[in-house]
Amino acid sequence: MTSWKITLTLPQRLIPPVTEIIYGLDPDDFPTLSDFEVAPKGFENAGKKRLLEAFFTVKPDLARLRHRLDPLLFAAGLSPNDISLSAVVEKNWVLESQKLLHPVDTGRFFIYGAHDRDRIPEGRISLLVEAGEAFGTGQHETTYGCLQAIEDLDRECCGAMPQSVLDLGCGSGVLALAMSKVWPTFVVASDIDRIATATTRANAEVNHVTVIDIKAAGRGVAIVTGDGFKDKDLSRAGPYDVIVANILAGPLRDMAADIVAHLSARGSLILSGLLTTQEQMIASSYARQGMSVIRHYIRGEWTSLMLRRTGP
Repeated sequence: MTSWKITLTLPQRLIPPVTEIIYGLDPDDFPTLSDFEVAPKGFENAGKKRLLEAFFTVKPDLARLRHRLDPLLFAAGLSPNDISLSAVVEKNWVLESQKLLHPVDTGRFFIYGAHDRDRIPEGRISLLVEAGEAFGTGQHETTYGCLQAIEDLDRECCGAMPQSVLDLGCGSGVLALAMSKVWPTFVVASDIDRIATATTRANAEVNHVTVIDIKAAGRGVAIVTGDGFKDKDLSRAGPYDVIVANILAGPLRDMAADIVAHLSARGSLILSGLLTTQEQMIASSYARQGMSVIRHYIRGEWTSLMLRRTGP
C-alpha cells in the first residue's frame, strides 16, 4: 500500500488555519496530521517554526491546496511551492524489525529468522525462530549460554541419550526445540504464560518437531502451561535427566529445592537468567540442595551454569 504525505514548514501561528484548510481538502479522506518544532535555515530569527506533515490514503490535489493556502503563505513570506507532496510506501514493520536480528551461530546450533533461511551453514542444527511476544530468539546472552551448555552436555553423554528433559520457563521454546533436535527423546516445555506455550507450539510446527501429550511420555515435545512443579502433570513426568531453567535469579533461588527434587540422581542442571554478580547467590542456594557448579558460561554481564549432584 502507498499513502501520501504533504510537508510544509511554516510559522507556529499559522498551524491552526493551515490545519483547518488541509482537513477540508477532501471530505472523503480525513488526513492524519503531525507537527514538530524545527529551526530550518533562514528561520533562526523569525520565531518558532513548525514542520507540518499530513498523511492521506488517497493522493491529494496539490494544486488545489496551494491555491487555498496562497493568501496565508504570501502574508508569511512563503511560497505555495514550499509545499511538497511525496509518496510513502507502507512497510511491514514486524518484518523490518525481524531483519535487524542476526542469526545466532553457537557452533552447533544456528538460530535464524525467515529472512536468513538462505544463509544456513552446512552441518548445523538449525531452528527457525521469529521475533515475537515470547522471550527467546537465541539473541540474548542467557539463551546463548544455555545452548552452549547443551552442546557440551551432549558431547559428555558420548551417545548416552537422556530419557527425559525439561525446559522450565520455556518462553518461545528455543531450548526445548534445540534439545529435541539433539536428543530425540521425551522433552517437556513448560511456562506459566499461555503466549509462551502457544509460541512454542507454533515454533515446534515450523521446525517439524512432533508435539505430544505429556502423559504419553513418547518422543517429541510436550508443552505445558502451568506454574512450575505445582502442575501435577509436570511433576509426575519427572524425575528429569536434564533440567534447563533460563528464568531469573530470584525464581531460581526460590525454586531450588523443587528443581533439584525433580532432577534424576545423575541428572544435569543448566541454570541461566542471572547476572554474573548473582552467580554466588545461586551457587550457594543449590549447594544447600547438594548441587555443585561444574561449568560456567559467561557472556557479557550474564552467566549460565551447569550443575550436578555433589559426590560420586
